This record gives sequence, structure tokens and C-alpha cells, in this order.
Amino acid sequence: MTFVIVMLAMLVFMYFLLIRPQKAKQRAAQDMLNRLAPGDEIVTVGGIYADVVEVDDQKVVLEIAEDVHIEVARRAIASIVPPETETEDDEDDEEDEDEGLEADADGGAGPEDGEAADGQDTTVDGEAGDAAVEAGERTR
Repeated sequence: MTFVIVMLAMLVFMYFLLIRPQKAKQRAAQDMLNRLAPGDEIVTVGGIYADVVEVDDQKVVLEIAEDVHIEVARRAIASIVPPETETEDDEDDEEDEDEGLEADADGGAGPEDGEAADGQDTTVDGEAGDAAVEAGERTR
């Protein structure tokens, strides 16, 4: 009796762990292919970025460069590339980067003693630091 219960629990576990997520992934891929329309920017499974020109039942005509069209199987489309929109946060980040570069050029905010330009601490502690100091004194 316990064997049957364990087997049923394993089947339920397998369903929720493997089968259900795979079906959801297949459904999402099919929905994406059904939404495909001319003017969309896509990526093929081969990694080619292109614009959709024409959609057929089995194939899609893509424009990979100006006046260069190719036909691919509809199932060869990996994803639709979302349009790039620049938000205010992106603009603020760019301004902050520009200000940081100006400060470095003026000799302002630079790395402090014992700190590298990438922010890592370069000071040496402990016995290894003592050995390094002694080796430095011997070479003088």
C-alpha cells in the first residue's frame, strides 16, 4: 500500500516539476509566433537579428539589411525583440557618468592611498605584509 502512495506522489511531483513547466513554455512560444506581424524586430535561433517583412503559415520573410530579404521557417524564430525606449533613469545614469569623468579629469575624486582605481584594497595585512615590507627594506 505504501508503495502505491509513494509512486503516486512521485508522479504528481514529476508532473509539477517537469511536464507542467514544459507545456507552459511551449504555449508561450506558440503565442509569440501567433503574435508575429510585419514590422517586428526578431532574433532567429541562429542569432540573426532582422525585421519581419511578411508572415506566411510556414515561413517568414525577414529583412536583415536594406533590400536584403531572406525566408526562414516560422519555427526558426527564437524571440521578438522588445523596442528600445530610453527612460529618465537611463538619462540620469548617463549624466552621472559624465560628471564622474569630469571629476577624474580635474584631479578630483581619485583612488585613496591603499586603494586601486577599481576600488579594491591594495594594502597588505598580517604576516605577508610584514614579509613584503622586510623584502622591500632589504632591496633599498
